[in-house]
Amino acid sequence: MENFKKQLHGTFLLVIQVFMWFTITLEFISLLNEIVLNLKNFNFSEIETYDIIIKILNILIIYELFTTLLTAFEEKKIKLILIIDTAMIFFIRELLIILFSYKKLELNVGVSYALILGTLGILRFLYMKYKIDTE
Repeated sequence: MENFKKQLHGTFLLVIQVFMWFTITLEFISLLNEIVLNLKNFNFSEIETYDIIIKILNILIIYELFTTLLTAFEEKKIKLILIIDTAMIFFIRELLIILFSYKKLELNVGVSYALILGTLGILRFLYMKYKIDTE
């Protein structure tokens, strides 16, 4: 019975890894397609560059999310640093979306993003300095 649980657990982790790499590959193919189309048309305006940056950040977010998930299943605990890194990348991505879409950044939105990123940065610094982790 114990051997069956280990095999099932290993199979589950393998399925998650395959899904992760499949998702990252699709996003990467979409990114390469965007780059090839822009090079083919000799057209590298801000909007296409914006799309490329967003796709790269999407790949990073997908990777960080799946890494957190795999670590949680393998070690049966969640590493705080992975969650902090994922959250920071997500908020930076959202801020870049607002800035590159040429929308007016409201003061309260800018301040809240700055506070969130500052808090996450402080948490990351404290984690790295004191190696705080949840059990």
